[in-house]
Amino acid sequence: MPYYYELYKNLSQKSESCKSYLRNKKASNFIIILKNLSSKLISHLTNVIKIHPNSCQLAVVSKIQEFISDFSKPRLLTLKKNLKNGLYIHGSVGVGKSVIIKALKKIYPQSEILHFNDLIFKLQSRSEKNLSYLKNIKRKKLILIDEFFINNLTSFILFRKFLEEIKFNNTKIIMNGNKSLETVYNDLVNPKLCEKIKNELKAFFLIFKVKSRNDYRAGKAIDHDFFLIKKKNKIVKQNYIVSELSSEGTSKQIEFNRKGNSFKLTKVYGNLIDLEFDDFFEKNLEFQDYNLIAKKIKIFVLRNIKQIDESKKNILARFISFIDVLYENKNILSISSNVGLDELYIGNTNSSEFKRTISRLKEMGTNKYINKNLTTNK
Repeated sequence: MPYYYELYKNLSQKSESCKSYLRNKKASNFIIILKNLSSKLISHLTNVIKIHPNSCQLAVVSKIQEFISDFSKPRLLTLKKNLKNGLYIHGSVGVGKSVIIKALKKIYPQSEILHFNDLIFKLQSRSEKNLSYLKNIKRKKLILIDEFFINNLTSFILFRKFLEEIKFNNTKIIMNGNKSLETVYNDLVNPKLCEKIKNELKAFFLIFKVKSRNDYRAGKAIDHDFFLIKKKNKIVKQNYIVSELSSEGTSKQIEFNRKGNSFKLTKVYGNLIDLEFDDFFEKNLEFQDYNLIAKKIKIFVLRNIKQIDESKKNILARFISFIDVLYENKNILSISSNVGLDELYIGNTNSSEFKRTISRLKEMGTNKYINKNLTTNK
């Protein structure tokens, strides 16, 4: 057992100099673990994830290494140089931001990784479980946040408060998103407060833009047996998927419960659920609800996706969250629509976020994705 653990065990009985030694010792241990981070990240991406990082992705890895190296500097020096507590990586969809963040988690498992929507849900919830979770992650040396996305002022305010507490604990954050901090959100009701929060985020984060516009998920062939876009035989094809891939021949109704919400879903065939777009997305569900469903059910058949315009902001937000959850959980999805994928959303407000949704859908519709994840049981 490390020497500094014994110090920690009896911390209340130790002098201030002893406490200082403990903090420095723990920091040194953290630095040793992340030594040669860039080479470890590149090795993981190449040998485990099986992708060959391009120049833009290598630049992201280099920036992360540069940011992490600041941990090795004495506390007084970091204060003098006004070094940032966070690194924000932003750029177009499908350029590898999330892949690199997740690879970093594998290299340093003591860090904490979570989706931004999940963080906001936990900040809003007052349950004992979530409060305990937030208390614990604030003690981490490194927090990784995937898919930073703001769609209301309340989330902005909650996140700002979270960062204030993180900064007090000298915890570092690496976060990714599609938009710059300048354009991430504009509030018409309270623009001054919105601008103030943006400035505070700019002061907290070192900002790095991924300049690549190449979506590595784009250009992959869609498997039309699962993705039935503008197909006359969509009903027959999706009925066949239900009959062939479901683990139970008779549908059931299942009730899902979490603190703060309870809902029922019908047409559940064991490992598969058969959904109608209008019915499903009219339900007042959110990220945590979709996550609950995705962890229980492997295969999703979603019928008759409609075109979404600016008047259907709630449906749009739910659909984006739904696809994010299925993609992160590696679920199988079959969709049908009379509208092309690139025409599903007609609007400008959330066009950046929806590009990510379409990018992920295109990957989920490939034979490679389906064959790889279809055999993975829940």
